[in-house]
Amino acid sequence: MYPVFNYGPIIRAMAFTVNDFRDLLEILRTMPEWKEALRRELLGEEILELPRLVRELIKAVEEMSKRLYRVEQDVEVLKADVEVLKADVGVLKADVEVLKADVGVLKTDVATLKGDSLERKYRERPFVYFRRIVRKSKVLTDSEIEELLSQAQANGALSEADVDEISRLDVIVRGRRITDDSVAYLAVEVSAKIDDYDVERAVRRAKLLAKIPGVVAIPVVAGEQLAPEGRRALKQTAAWAVVDGSAIESTSPAI
Repeated sequence: MYPVFNYGPIIRAMAFTVNDFRDLLEILRTMPEWKEALRRELLGEEILELPRLVRELIKAVEEMSKRLYRVEQDVEVLKADVEVLKADVGVLKADVEVLKADVGVLKTDVATLKGDSLERKYRERPFVYFRRIVRKSKVLTDSEIEELLSQAQANGALSEADVDEISRLDVIVRGRRITDDSVAYLAVEVSAKIDDYDVERAVRRAKLLAKIPGVVAIPVVAGEQLAPEGRRALKQTAAWAVVDGSAIESTSPAI
């Protein structure tokens, strides 16, 4: 506690001179409690608190500056990481495109191999797969097909375009039709999954083959599965389907 003095009456009772002011300063220097009491009286608690508040503000600003610096450093590191990530993503995209191309080639190769395997199966065992359509079945060799088509072209029954189209048949089988024992040729299109395009090709090429005098041509599609669109196309034709080894006529309820 500081001593409390009532200076008012004293000051009013005397004429305050410069020397008195100097004496007062000297007294305040020697009596710190008076000096502190006078300071609080003149400035008030709020003003006296300002230095402390300023020091705390400066400290807070310095701390904030340090934090901001660390954040800026982290941002720079993050930017560098983002650039590296962008480069990695670019490399990854390129790798994905290469992978897509490789997968596309692989799918094509697999489909080709699968198609070749299916064709070979029907070529090697025509009796097993086509016995419901013809008996005494025989797959024509390339030379036999060439002789048949070349002779028909020479006689004017087929055009060059007709020969090219018929030659694209996957398999041509000759045998005796079950229904009347007449000679018939099966125009076979092979596909793992039979669709409407396969049916259309078989029908179109069978019609061209039937342009040869004396040739009865039957369109046949053969494969492991029958797609819905292929099933619908078959119902509109006189073609046969050999699905998973079983021959089905287009008029059959199974189609």
